[in-house]
Amino acid sequence: MKGMQKIKRGKSFAGVVLYALKPGTHHKTDPVVIGGNMLGASAAELITEFDASASLRADILKPVWHNSLRLPQGDSLTEEQWATFADHYMTHMGFSDTHLRCYVLHDDEGGQHIHIIASRVDLVGGKLYLGRNENLISTQVIQELEIAHELTKTIGPSPSHSPSPSSKRKRLSRSEEQKEKREGQPSPKTFLQNTIDELLITANDIPRFIEALREHGITPVPNIATSGRMNGFSFEYAGIAFKASQLGKSYSWANLQAKLRYEPERDNSLLFSLKAPVMRSNETGDSVTEDTKEDTTLSLPASLASEIIAPPSQQEHRLETAKTCEAYTLASIVLTAPGQANNKDYIMTEVIKWLLSIPYLGAFIKLLKETGKTFLHRKSSFSVISTVILAEPDVKISNETPEDFSKSLSTPH
Repeated sequence: MKGMQKIKRGKSFAGVVLYALKPGTHHKTDPVVIGGNMLGASAAELITEFDASASLRADILKPVWHNSLRLPQGDSLTEEQWATFADHYMTHMGFSDTHLRCYVLHDDEGGQHIHIIASRVDLVGGKLYLGRNENLISTQVIQELEIAHELTKTIGPSPSHSPSPSSKRKRLSRSEEQKEKREGQPSPKTFLQNTIDELLITANDIPRFIEALREHGITPVPNIATSGRMNGFSFEYAGIAFKASQLGKSYSWANLQAKLRYEPERDNSLLFSLKAPVMRSNETGDSVTEDTKEDTTLSLPASLASEIIAPPSQQEHRLETAKTCEAYTLASIVLTAPGQANNKDYIMTEVIKWLLSIPYLGAFIKLLKETGKTFLHRKSSFSVISTVILAEPDVKISNETPEDFSKSLSTPH
């Protein structure tokens, strides 16, 4: 008995069910459902049941699983014998009793064969059938069942001489092994290794390999040099990225090329399209780096740096108008002039301009002018402000020019 060269997975149950049950002139008898675990027997009933199971996992792109088993020409089985053989086969393949499936018998000139159509989505909890290394395992299961059911043995690869991909795998760390035992499921590393091993058997070129990885929730990220040379893949699964070297030598680009047809003219556009989103995410960022924060903070005096961080008191906040805050803030001094952020003189000048724009400080300065006699002998106290205003002719207090303000400070009343 032989299975299909490649077990198929699909998006639509309607297509495969209608195909399997479609009568044809080459059939000795019309196709008929001979077993499985479904309630209906007609195409419409089967499609409805399958679609209901697939709706439990709307995130799965290909819930359809399809294989066929064919006897050697001249051999035959009863419907009951076929159903029993198919049940044993599906159990050995890893399907549970709550994965919907049906068996459709075809009898034509080439001999008897059945189509097995199954849902990868379990009716209990929506657990997904992954089917790791299923094509190789299918061949081994068929050979074992041929002996058990006393059928004609067919030639196939010997299980004892099948290559073991695990020989070139990276072993799990102790913590990963403990986690697998504790949770009862494969670690992300094991899942990636098993899935890639399986896909390398079924996929024979780069586009199919990438598509199959995506179907299993794996994101392949090409490693492309600046010269455009392809150097291999890293693989992301469950939010974790693994380099090929972290998985093992079997997953290096040299070994992948030996199993996949890589044609640069055909594949490079696809590979660059996968690389582009990663490059864009690395080139753009919404947050300020720690180095930028450090440079900006160090260019200010300690007292001013703390003022940027600390919010103003409620009394100060009430005195400031919304217009003043939006027009000119201390934060804008630093953020609007990144090229001059390290110039201390510029920063001090801009800070003084900001302070003078606050209404209550303007009123305070006016009060000082009116009581200038008291502060006559403390002219030096305003030397910094006077110097800044003379250096910055655009700064105004009320309607006075910087020169008028400077003269008013030096002239006693």
